[in-house]
Amino acid sequence: MELFIQRCFDGMFNGAIYASLALAIVMIFRATGLLNFAQGEMGLLGGYVTLTLLTPPGATGVGVAVAGTEFASRWIPFHPWPPWLAIVGAMAVGALLGAAIERFIMRSLAGKSALSQVNVTIGLLVLLNGIVFQIWGPFARRLDSPFPSGKDDYFALFGARLRYTTVGVWAVLLVAIVLLGLLIQHTKTGLAFRAVTSNREGAALVGVPVNRTLTIGWAIAAAIGAMAASLIGGARALDPLTMFNLLIYALAAATIGGLDSPKGAVVGGLIVALTQSLVPPYLGVPTELTLLPPLGAMVLALALRPHGLFGTVPVNRV
Repeated sequence: MELFIQRCFDGMFNGAIYASLALAIVMIFRATGLLNFAQGEMGLLGGYVTLTLLTPPGATGVGVAVAGTEFASRWIPFHPWPPWLAIVGAMAVGALLGAAIERFIMRSLAGKSALSQVNVTIGLLVLLNGIVFQIWGPFARRLDSPFPSGKDDYFALFGARLRYTTVGVWAVLLVAIVLLGLLIQHTKTGLAFRAVTSNREGAALVGVPVNRTLTIGWAIAAAIGAMAASLIGGARALDPLTMFNLLIYALAAATIGGLDSPKGAVVGGLIVALTQSLVPPYLGVPTELTLLPPLGAMVLALALRPHGLFGTVPVNRV
């Protein structure tokens, strides 16, 4: 039983990361009906901005200095920043990146087919990954964690260890969900976002600033992605393939929960992580095939609920 609980605790950390990235995917899908395959790489760039902001100039870690630290030390006040401030700064940079992508790339494709838009996001995935690889290199780097992350930093519960990093990441995710809910339900921007989500053409006809609302949606999604990359880099390590690997699980989480449901993103992330953590050891699935249990859970969920556990069933109007 203690081993079972420990595996659940270990999976909970991954669940929070998958849920964060799935939440970013849901934000864009709700507004545009588009699956953004570049979401992970947009977050990855934010994660490396966090690395640059919190690393002193000249520090190496893997024998190679972190790119951009000299520039940051010269032009950014009080550099290097503490972890929390660096993450907030990276989220701001991510928001600017997301807004720029929507304004200068995706908006020009508004009249094109969905396939064309998806292809562009795949191209952005490759482009952003190449930029990260060229600037910061292929090295895996550990970020300073905003939470205590030493070997003795954990709660002892039921004979298992619940690490402070797991609790902290879930706390951040839940705060993000609450703030996002308040934004959507209690602000004019949120009202505009709901109108665009329900009927973009109708919203435009009644004077809702559709383009500005979509830009805000992309900015929020990119900021959440940067937060996810920064948190996983603080708990483990960050390299150019980190978010690409996580994107597969995040897409599964968003699909299980419902592509238009923020609550579903959280539940889906937890389901994916727990199946990944529990199914291989108890059902004898080889470690090389750990992707299969989450995908199996996705297929099962879609067989029972084609629009996801919390997804909205579209209404066909005659």
